[in-house]
Formats: sequence, structure tokens, C-alpha cells
Amino acid sequence: MAASTPQLELHNLQGCPYCKKVRRALADLELEYETHSVPQSRSERTAVYEASGQYGVPVLVDHANGIEGMAESDDIVDYLYAEYGDGETPPPSGIVGRLLYRFF
Repeated sequence: MAASTPQLELHNLQGCPYCKKVRRALADLELEYETHSVPQSRSERTAVYEASGQYGVPVLVDHANGIEGMAESDDIVDYLYAEYGDGETPPPSGIVGRLLYRFF
């Protein structure tokens, strides 16, 4: 793998609240990552399917730890904080998380 290859990649769809949750965690942890915008149509998301075996997003790839296609936003956020967060607790999700994110 080339030195310039990012360790983290995120298959992402703009406007997707689950993707936004993962992007927020990546930003909170100040992690660099490459984003891959996926087509709106699930049937056209071949790269997502190749990485994870399913068409939904978000999907995280972590080359440093051999994660080739982690799906489910809550699982991804928990993983990111466990692996890269130095014991930090993920911020609340759901309505509480949205309110905190909006006002603080």
C-alpha cells in the first residue's frame, strides 16, 4: 500500500443522517479519511457492495486494522471511539445528540 493511501475510507451519501453521524465522529476525533460519495440508487453502489457485501451506507474501511467493510453507523461510531478515541465516550445519538450538536 502506498504511503499516500488513506488509512480510513468512508462510503457516504450526502443527506444521509447515518452517514452524517459517522462524519461527525470522524471530525470529533480529528481523523483524516477519504470519502467516496455513492450514487443515490442502491443498485448502482457496486463499490459499497464489494467492500461490505451490502448496498447500504455508511461503510467504513480501515486499512490499518484490516477492516474492509464495516456497516451500521452505530457500530462504526463505537469502533472509531474504541480504536482512536483514547477512552473517550461517543457523543449521544438520536434526538439528544442532534440537540447537542446543534446548540453546542
